[in-house]
Amino acid sequence: MPIFMLVIIGCLDVGQMVYGIGVLDGAVEKAARDSTLETGDTSIADGKVRDVIGEVLPGAIVSSTRESYYAFSDVGRPERWNDANNDGNCSTGETYVDENGNGSWDSEIGESGNGGANDVVVYKVTVRYDPVFAIPLVPLNWNTREISSTTVHRNQPFALQEGRGSASGTC
Repeated sequence: MPIFMLVIIGCLDVGQMVYGIGVLDGAVEKAARDSTLETGDTSIADGKVRDVIGEVLPGAIVSSTRESYYAFSDVGRPERWNDANNDGNCSTGETYVDENGNGSWDSEIGESGNGGANDVVVYKVTVRYDPVFAIPLVPLNWNTREISSTTVHRNQPFALQEGRGSASGTC
């Protein structure tokens, strides 16, 4: 009987997590699409994600980030620089192009926020929750779970896209 109960509770626990991932993916996609419009409000979209996931995972803590880029090819790319010593970092004396206009070299050129017209936005939501059906007697720390969902969308072309920065600097 104890093994049977452990299996049943384990199935319910995994089922809740899988269902939560499915609901989170759908909510994140909808929120990202709603945010691509000129009139899109990211705080309202994030609130809808919290509301939807709260029904499935009670007491969940939801956090989100948005990074905007000029083009899809810029996602995960560093700012261009003269890597004279081939170490993969912007070392002292090497020059770079400040593409995101923040005054320093960045290994990731994304700008925080939803960007502007035609910008590509990477939207990531992370959810931490305490499972309703926690598996008992498991040696790992399974008291808190974390799931996440990420989507990439391009904002609607409601205006002209701002260009990239072209100022140069020295590391």
